[in-house]
Amino acid sequence: MQPPSPDIVSIEDLGLHTSSGVDILGHRSLQPHKLSIHFHLHPTSLLLAAATDDARFSIRYWDLEDEVLGRIRAGVPWVSGRALARAVTGVAFAHAGDAVQEVRVVLESPNGHRRATGGMGWELTTPHGAQSQDVLAFVRGLELGVLMGGMEPERQGKQRVVMDIWFREKPEHAEEVDYAALVDRVIEETESSAHRTLERVVHEAARVACAASSAHCKEVIIRARRPSAMAFADALVVQLQRPCST
Repeated sequence: MQPPSPDIVSIEDLGLHTSSGVDILGHRSLQPHKLSIHFHLHPTSLLLAAATDDARFSIRYWDLEDEVLGRIRAGVPWVSGRALARAVTGVAFAHAGDAVQEVRVVLESPNGHRRATGGMGWELTTPHGAQSQDVLAFVRGLELGVLMGGMEPERQGKQRVVMDIWFREKPEHAEEVDYAALVDRVIEETESSAHRTLERVVHEAARVACAASSAHCKEVIIRARRPSAMAFADALVVQLQRPCST
């Protein structure tokens, strides 16, 4: 998503332990998370801070960290990562005031899914004064074994495919969604399939993801890497973005 302003102040990878929904065992327990907050500023905000060499005209990040951590501690246990990210968004706007055009909050849970080496998470983007948000739920680094290939030797055993999935929610959607269960469905369908091309694997994964999430998502994005596809390249990569219809 193209940011509305190229002037950005970010707090990246704030480490914390909290409970956001259930863990991979189905329990509500404290888990490690990483939180990033990106302030897309009005051009004049950063210009004034730079001209005066005074960070008070930008984002008072030295106060914000304590405010965010205090708000997170006050809300434990969080019903979901989305709820936590929305609360942090409120703190960010209250702190920054009119200096920002947009706030983007990214919450990552490294242990969010047992098959995801990159974890699961949320990305919420909120324009200043808006009543709605752009909400993305994501899972990264799904390690899959897929029967695929155009030559018979390739199809003698399953090939390694690493998949990332993004679910973009409908603006009016308010209910909490078990995205881990949706990801499990994509894994099951993908690993039980047999195709010749990575393009077909990604297309079918997108079809399954859309069918499972069409009630609350307006589109899915799937990116898949096949590390062993080429002799001298790191990987073959296919990315697909598809709308979901009810």
